[in-house]
Amino acid sequence: MTGIGRVLVAGAGWIAHRVHLPYLARLRQAGGLGELLIADTDTARAEAAAREFGARMHAGSLEEAAAGIVLVATPPSSHAALVLRALKAGAQVVVEKPLALTAADAAAVWRNSVESGLRVYPLYTSRHRPEVAVLRDAVAELGDVRQVRAAWMRRSGVPVTDGGRAAGVLWDLGSHLADLAVHLAGWSAVTGTATARHQHPSTGGQDAAAWQTVTAAGGTASALPCWHGVSAAATVDPSFPAGPVRQLRLEASWAAPGAARDEVRIDLEAEKGSVHWRTVLGWSPDRALAPAPAAWAVRDGERHVLVDAQPRDARHEYAGQLDAALAALTTPDCRAEAVRHLRAACASTALLHAMDSALSGIAQPFTTAV
Repeated sequence: MTGIGRVLVAGAGWIAHRVHLPYLARLRQAGGLGELLIADTDTARAEAAAREFGARMHAGSLEEAAAGIVLVATPPSSHAALVLRALKAGAQVVVEKPLALTAADAAAVWRNSVESGLRVYPLYTSRHRPEVAVLRDAVAELGDVRQVRAAWMRRSGVPVTDGGRAAGVLWDLGSHLADLAVHLAGWSAVTGTATARHQHPSTGGQDAAAWQTVTAAGGTASALPCWHGVSAAATVDPSFPAGPVRQLRLEASWAAPGAARDEVRIDLEAEKGSVHWRTVLGWSPDRALAPAPAAWAVRDGERHVLVDAQPRDARHEYAGQLDAALAALTTPDCRAEAVRHLRAACASTALLHAMDSALSGIAQPFTTAV
């Protein structure tokens, strides 16, 4: 990683306060970063963050910051627009998940990144778990993946921020699941049809995630109409003529009825066997309760343990994703990795956009044109 001049963090909310700003402040203290700027629509929050992390509050426009790298940590609805503005201003970009809320916006980010020669690295934290590399190697030995089932069920974990709840559980938890499905199955481009339905409606937001302590601007976040769960499916067209159709089934809940603890379940069925992962993602305190073995493969009727121990501390993958992001943006040899990562984000965005649209009750087509 080469030296970094000026970084602007757009958004000083929970994720920036918990992850990005501590990381960048440490990098700056170590001499790897020249200047750290923080901007937020809530100037008081930006000023407080600047004082805490030894940064400078930026009150002007994104373009006026003249930053070499812009890290977008705002509500999901603003991600694509801010990424496009940063690219137009000549900056490389790191952006929180989801990359965008529509396939068209994701494609616009891709197009502008390619045309400008500037890199965009979306942050999908879960793929930086140490188990994921082991799982992907195991899946690669089993041939073409025919079906992926992915579920993230929280016992209690509704976002406390307006922006997080407004995007909905599909874009919050489902973004991680769709990214892992695309990454593990090797589906870099997807075309097909999606369906989806709501599950268990909101109870008013009383069961907000206990580990999130920073609220929206102006004090306690207001309750927004939402559903706490969603179930979705996608039929993915074969990658070659006459090939098998692939299936993706996705389920996510912020507050699953009857759930004793948070759990993530991912199962991949391939030509020669299957791979299974049971874990807890994110900052959930239930990481300490995740069972072992964490992952196993089944081939020729025999079960083989792939990962026994569970990583209990979430800081590893959150720091790892930023290490990877900055390397992808600043190291010449990492350009191809940055392109692959952005392509995968466009694929998962297309899937989720179709699923989100299908909540209206009408099946929706999707495709990635990148």
